[in-house]
Amino acid sequence: MNKSFPQAFWSVVVIGVTLIVLALIGIGGVQQLRAKTYTISVIGSAVKTIRSDLAVWSFSVSYSGYDEYKSLYQKLKPVPQEVESFLKQQGLDAEEIEIGASQVTTDVQSKEVDCKPNEDDCRTVVKDKILLRYKTISRTLYTVSRYFLVQSTKVDLVIKASNAVDALFDRNIVVGQSELKLIYTKLAELRLELVKAASEDAFKRASLIAGPVGRRITMIEDGRLGVFQINAKNDPSISDVGNFDTTSLEKDVRAIVNATYRIE
Repeated sequence: MNKSFPQAFWSVVVIGVTLIVLALIGIGGVQQLRAKTYTISVIGSAVKTIRSDLAVWSFSVSYSGYDEYKSLYQKLKPVPQEVESFLKQQGLDAEEIEIGASQVTTDVQSKEVDCKPNEDDCRTVVKDKILLRYKTISRTLYTVSRYFLVQSTKVDLVIKASNAVDALFDRNIVVGQSELKLIYTKLAELRLELVKAASEDAFKRASLIAGPVGRRITMIEDGRLGVFQINAKNDPSISDVGNFDTTSLEKDVRAIVNATYRIE
């Protein structure tokens, strides 16, 4: 029997297996070539100017004094009626005005003073070889206050009232901690509208880029919605966490869409 036969046989087998593997690799390469896709990434945006439809104005009135707070309460007592009268004169209704309960805070203040001769309750210390006598006296500063909240869809009237608050000073009513917020309440509906518009803008941009070179959009590969930016009108500033302006009457609401499209 020819001893070289097994060796020749296995050589043929190895060559055959190698050819099969190479064929499979070639087929895979052709498939990958055929499966290769081309994409284009764009950013679409949409912006709409809106007008605030709700005003929220909060402020406080307070009086402070040492050691005696009952007189401060008496001074504060007529304030709610005076403030409500002022707001009604500005065109606001009673149901749009909330009046908080009276509050009192205390601040104990201490300081050291020199003792008079023969005065009791004094401490004695030696400083720079000089004998000093002093004592600590404490006084309590009382502050009584009342908070007010105005919420109204009469935005212009609330703005007018907040600007005319000096009229209360003439009545010995000092307004503090004043904060006016101007809000748009239909943001949920507006967001949907702007997302659609921004998506359409992204598709249009991609088509304009692909069209001149003979390509067309076939499908969307990936889409991400950016954070909304609510800025004062004509303010283009952008924040990674989104802006939410509450100080301007008119605002620009902007939506951003990042989209990747497949083209052929």
